[in-house]
Amino acid sequence: MEDSVMFLIMNLIEYDMTVKKYFFPVLADKKERNTDKLDKEISNLQNQKNRIKEAYLKGIVEVEDFSEDYRVIEEKLNMLEEKRIQSIDINKQSFSPQAIMADRDVEKEKLIRSNKFQDMLMAEWKSKTKEEKQEFISKFIENIVIEKDKKGYYNLINIKFRSSYIEQISKLMDLGMFDIALPFEQGKKERIVNTTVLMDKKELKEYMDRLNEYYEVSYYELNQLDKPKKGYQKKYLTIEEVNRNGEQLFKLVELISDDKQFPQKEENRILGEIRIKEREKVS
Repeated sequence: MEDSVMFLIMNLIEYDMTVKKYFFPVLADKKERNTDKLDKEISNLQNQKNRIKEAYLKGIVEVEDFSEDYRVIEEKLNMLEEKRIQSIDINKQSFSPQAIMADRDVEKEKLIRSNKFQDMLMAEWKSKTKEEKQEFISKFIENIVIEKDKKGYYNLINIKFRSSYIEQISKLMDLGMFDIALPFEQGKKERIVNTTVLMDKKELKEYMDRLNEYYEVSYYELNQLDKPKKGYQKKYLTIEEVNRNGEQLFKLVELISDDKQFPQKEENRILGEIRIKEREKVS
């Protein structure tokens, strides 16, 4: 059963790690206090976790060798991170949600390019005990329905997410920080691309300004989604992975042109692609 929902588990782990590392200022709504001491403690624990992960990814240690240390670190982190959320006032903090998201996307891109992204998520999951896995899933999901078919395979039928999780997602969407997976055709193959929805033009500029600190960045406005093929409901984009300038597709953005309602009316949708290119090294 766990294998049948592993794609969902990996997404939740990625979300949880992103919230802990990047989205504290966005989701916090408590009174402002000095968090320097908490930040330092959290940073030290995160460094310990990263060293353990790196050793695991390099094959230096096995899961059994570090699971207990990892569990203790995770418990301390959860406690400190909860205290930090309670200490931040979003209205008094100076930050840009789009800058935060750009930093998150760049880190993810580097992990994907090094083929370490999925390994990192799986290491996070495997380090948990059965009880910790149950606790983690229950933090996001109220109930889930899985059925076994005639061939003995388990299929996901229905999920009911917790209201607290949905409230977080709604807040991220309002700030133009929420991604969905959108399919497009690459040759004869289908590929899924992260697409940010409910971002306005001002937020797009802030995002690209931050992204430009890491890469050469370009933005191209696209036509609307292709109409569904006859008898087939899925909509596809037909765009290339690399364009003629050598720029690689980084992500898609669905800009809003009126109020922040999702999904947008067809006539209001502006779909664009953000492409990046590594900066040339100066000798």
